[in-house]
Parts: sequence; C-alpha cells; structure tokens
Amino acid sequence: MPTLIGSIPTTQSDDLELAKRILSGQENIVDSTVNLQKKLEDIFQNKDVYLFNRGREALYFALQTLGIGSDDEIIVQAMTCVAVVTPILWLKAKPIYVDINQEDFNIDITDLEKKITSKTKVIVVQHTFGNIANVEKIAEIAKRHNIFIIEDCAHLFYTNYSKTDINKYSDVSFFSFAQDKGISAVQGGLVVINNPQFKDVAMNLYLNVEDQDKSQGMYNARYIKLWSMIKKYYFTPILPFQSRITLGKTLVMIFRWLGLIKQQATSSVDTALSMNRISEVQSAHLLNQLNKCDDMNKRREEIANIYNETLNPQFRNNGATKYLLRYPVLLSNPGVVMQQLKKHKYICGRWYNSVVFPMKNSLEEIGYTQGCCPTAELITKGILNLPTNIDLTNDEAIEIANIVNENAKSFKFSN
Repeated sequence: MPTLIGSIPTTQSDDLELAKRILSGQENIVDSTVNLQKKLEDIFQNKDVYLFNRGREALYFALQTLGIGSDDEIIVQAMTCVAVVTPILWLKAKPIYVDINQEDFNIDITDLEKKITSKTKVIVVQHTFGNIANVEKIAEIAKRHNIFIIEDCAHLFYTNYSKTDINKYSDVSFFSFAQDKGISAVQGGLVVINNPQFKDVAMNLYLNVEDQDKSQGMYNARYIKLWSMIKKYYFTPILPFQSRITLGKTLVMIFRWLGLIKQQATSSVDTALSMNRISEVQSAHLLNQLNKCDDMNKRREEIANIYNETLNPQFRNNGATKYLLRYPVLLSNPGVVMQQLKKHKYICGRWYNSVVFPMKNSLEEIGYTQGCCPTAELITKGILNLPTNIDLTNDEAIEIANIVNENAKSFKFSN
C-alpha cells in the first residue's frame, strides 16, 4: 500500500468502516456533536469550546471574538498556509508577515518585535509541523504592547495539555481537523476560549453561526471512502508498460470533476465567506479518533525517532517536539529526493515551498512583500516533509530515511 502525505485523511480501518456505516444509515450519530463537545470541555478543563466546519472558519471566529476589523494589523509568520491569511482578509484586516527561525520553523522573536506597530492587534502563533513555539516569551512581548494572542494549533492535537505551554498564554486557540491533521474528520475546526473576558462575546457570536445541511456533512464520510479507494489503486497502471497514467490518479480526476472530493489547497484566496457549525458526521469521526489520539501521537513519535536515528546528521530535524505531523528536512535538492521517494511509492510533501502555501505567484494579493522574511524565503526552497503517517511501518520509515541519505545534498544557509 503506498504512503501518501497529502490529501489522504488520517484514517485507519475502523474509521473507514464508520464512514461506510454512516453513508448506509446504519450508524446512529445523533448527539455526536454534544458528546464531542463534552469530551473537548474535559480535555480543555471546562473552557468554552466552539466547533466549525473548517479550520479557517474557526480562525475567523477567533478574530471576530477579539474584535478585529478593517485596517487592524494581524501578525502571522511567513511559511504558513493561505487558510491562515484568508480569514484576516475576510475581515479587511492587514496581515503582517514575520520571519521564522531555522530550528523549529516558528516565529523569529527578534523580527516579531521589529514589526509591531500601533495598529498591531493580534499575533497568530503557529506551532509549525507540531513544533511548539515559545508562546510564553511571545506573550511577554504582547502584554507590553497590549496585543492579543491567537494560537494556531492546526498541526497538533493532544488529549492532555498539562505538560505543555499550549493554551496557557494565549487569549484564544484554534485547531483544524482537516484531512491531513493530527486527528481528522476530513474537515473541521475548533476554537478554545482561554481568556474568560471573551466568553460572552464568543457565545453571542456563535448563536449566529448556521448549521450545515445534511449533504455537507455526508461529504466528509464519502471523502474517507473514496480516498481509501484512491490510495489502494494510486500506483496501479491502466495501460501496460507505462506508469504515469494510473487508476488511482484517474479516480482523483473523476471524483473532482464530479464534485465528490475537493482539491486540498488551491493557489488562490478564498473570497467566499461561509460559516457553518460542525456536522454530526464530522463529530462522530472525531469521537472515534479522540479514542486513539494518544496512540497516534505515540506512533508519530516512534517514526520521528527512527528518522533521527537513521538519517545522516546533516538531514535530521533539530526541533525538540517529537509528535510531528510531518518530519521536515532541509535539502539543497528536495525535488530530486521527492522523485526518488515517489519511485518507491512514498508521496512526500513540500509544506511550505512558498511563504504562503500553496501560492507561488501574486503574493502581493495577500500583502506579502518579497524580501521581508529572508530566512523563510530561503527555507521554502529546501524544505521536504517526510511522512509520520500512523500506518507507516518501521521498515518503511528506515527505507525512507535511507533514500534521503543516498540522494540528498546538504542545505546551506547563506548570509
């Protein structure tokens, strides 16, 4: 079975069987959202939680809760996703891009302090790849300037945050449950209110968020079923003596043409503002994934340890966090290595091969000025993500690391 790092949801056989039962009407999913909310309130120690159809909707809600409006400046790091920038633009606010550090690809605190102005209202702190940012230090800076903090926890999910700094120093946190996240419902978002002064505002705003119709919810269960089929046949050739045209790739095109699955990320800004609460279908899948979240994180840690032990020293990731959603390496020839891995049926990724992924051109549309984040711009040229998929075997992880060792060239930072 091939390993796909991208569109395939974080699912196992039990998730697939659940999707099939939901689609056939054999699974009772009534009250799934109520039960999910109770579980999340326990995880976040009775803080107010709000559930949405998508992660970008969760961020939009978080910004609304903090009173963000036209011309307010919102600090985000370079090497992020367009889904982070889109909600800022929906509110007609202005994204201000801060450079990143080389160790964990999170906000560079020195550059952050340089870019704070009298118009800065929020700092969005991203935990890139699951590497936990220095939120405590950023909170000290924010407090001096009377700035709010939103934590972008899209790349991680734990069932116990007591031993981390996550949610301790921010006003609001948001999470994503998209197809390639720590736990997945294909789509989904969560807001956690950490600062009690915003409790009433958030509650009143949520009253105006609409429910999804039934077909919207069913999309997520159908997506899991269809992608399990795509993955199975992804490298199966349709014609003899050729490998480019395969059954799995053809299924992707057909399903997208029919509107049954959507492209994971597009190189354009989503201008259509839509806000929906999470569906019972998504909640049912998240409840199932929550039950095995700790095991999935442990497996990701085991795979990261294998990479750390097997990769040549110059290719190892130096971040301290082991629960990595993807294992990032920096190479001078990432495209070459990516193709070599593909020959062995490992489809790896390039989060983020542009400063606002996946936008390569027209960065001025999202307020990015070339040269304002030089470290991020350099890193995007060399980044390659190795999979930490929960279904990856130890032998496969070792093989991936050895392919990198055999084909990769060292990445060098220039002054």
